[in-house]
Amino acid sequence: MSNRGDRFEWSGGHAALDLVNTVDERPFDTPVENLPTYRDLVRFAERSSLMERQSAAALRDRAGPACARVARRARKLREHLYEVLTAAYRNEPMPQKDLDAIGAAVRAAHAARLLVASPSTTLADHRWMRGEIDAPLHACALAIEHLLAGMDRGRIRKCGARDCEVYFIDTSKGRRRRWCSMKNCGNREKQRRWRSGTE
Repeated sequence: MSNRGDRFEWSGGHAALDLVNTVDERPFDTPVENLPTYRDLVRFAERSSLMERQSAAALRDRAGPACARVARRARKLREHLYEVLTAAYRNEPMPQKDLDAIGAAVRAAHAARLLVASPSTTLADHRWMRGEIDAPLHACALAIEHLLAGMDRGRIRKCGARDCEVYFIDTSKGRRRRWCSMKNCGNREKQRRWRSGTE
């Protein structure tokens, strides 16, 4: 977990995995939705560094049916990624319908970016159109594209606790990380095994 002072789970090591992990208690009957509103989506995009603070501030107080639709689409996109990750974890074929949905979101995200002159060391940079309410959704789509097409699949792991569905990037040398957090799931599983005599 992070000390960012919010309810999001930050142990994924990648913004796309942190997005998937915005649902708490997935294996249980009443999972906890941490992206219920557009404001929450904007907050997530900002705190995961998918959007700059200034861009997020311009959108944070937007509301209405259109914003609610963007948040709903972001949650659907998150679930498409979850299905892909679950299939990979189970060594099952990639669900093409989920990949197609992600692909459509990625294409829309690329199409929505503007190429503008850059004041930094490069000649140009990408920017979202000012006031573009889809910007946090697009930012999430591009993070998912980076995860799926740019990350070593062997580094993408699921927490080893039986009652945890948190995904993370394993950056350990021997690729031996088992838990989303040693403090929470790791400690709980060790105690569980000790009580049952298997540790």
